Amino acid sequence: MLSDDELVRMLRTGDPHPDPSDLDPNSPAADRILAQVRQRTLRRRRRTMVVVPVVAVALAGGTAATYAWVAGDGEGHTLDSSGLNCVGSDQSDASINFNPVADDPIKVCRQLWQEAFGEPAPETLTACVDSSEQGSIEVYPGGRDECARHRSDPYRGPTREQLNLAHFRTEIRERFADRNCVGYTEFRNVISKLLAEHDLTEWSAGHFQTADKEPEGPCAEIVYYDEPEQKIWLGDGKAGNPVNLP
Repeated sequence: MLSDDELVRMLRTGDPHPDPSDLDPNSPAADRILAQVRQRTLRRRRRTMVVVPVVAVALAGGTAATYAWVAGDGEGHTLDSSGLNCVGSDQSDASINFNPVADDPIKVCRQLWQEAFGEPAPETLTACVDSSEQGSIEVYPGGRDECARHRSDPYRGPTREQLNLAHFRTEIRERFADRNCVGYTEFRNVISKLLAEHDLTEWSAGHFQTADKEPEGPCAEIVYYDEPEQKIWLGDGKAGNPVNLP
């Protein structure tokens, strides 16, 4: 799996005159990838809880309605359907994997609340979609007004495409679960087949390239799913290590 430094280098040291088909390393898509890969390295292969203190940003003056923001896709859907953040009363944050097919964000956070924050879960929890670049699902103590207080919108559940993507991810994990090295050709062939089977025909797979346009290595793995761009980004894996299947 690519290290964080390797990924940053691949994105940030791209050709100053890139081909239009390449990922612009300074684009919002690249920023999304960097932010999410840093999170995903903490979540590999199993549900992992990471509690991180954060600083709350208060809205200074006026009401929340005075401010405008775009949360997720603007319709109550996240831009990262496999991530979930539970936010404690002290604004610490527990980030975990999330399966939109099987999981309910409020139930998931309620179950881990005591372990994550050292106190019983509040009586009322609310799932929101925040206005970050990632459009993440955030679960806050309190009612629906908490969403506006945090520049977020109420979460309305997964889209049909996100449900299809979740099934795709489950199947590709099962397909390569016991493999330590899968070549790029085989990986792409399986991805193309499964995308068609799960009605994700607008999706495609791409490979990160450095400024030197290095050849693909012997082993491929999935680095990141970019839902807004409908892109699966592949990178070089290390032979002998389990294939990364986030």
